[in-house]
Amino acid sequence: MQIIENHAEISGTLHDVCPCPDRPGFVALRVHIAAAHPVEGWPNLLQHQVGETVDVLARHDSAPARLQPGPVCLRVRKGGLTTIFAE
Repeated sequence: MQIIENHAEISGTLHDVCPCPDRPGFVALRVHIAAAHPVEGWPNLLQHQVGETVDVLARHDSAPARLQPGPVCLRVRKGGLTTIFAE
């Protein structure tokens, strides 16, 4: 399924980082979303997930993949109905 181009700045709590079993080269960041702010010029498709805990996928060699549990702020985009990618 295709989804419109979108971006958001989410903040919340990172609970865990683990390898993504179905996407080689990615890790899953388990994040409880406390806020989802729009990025100017782009739709914010994460605003309805505030209060939820989601998996955000990040390339294993990216800066988000090296984050430690605790408060986080990430720029993300939805890549499908249930897939969220860190930028």
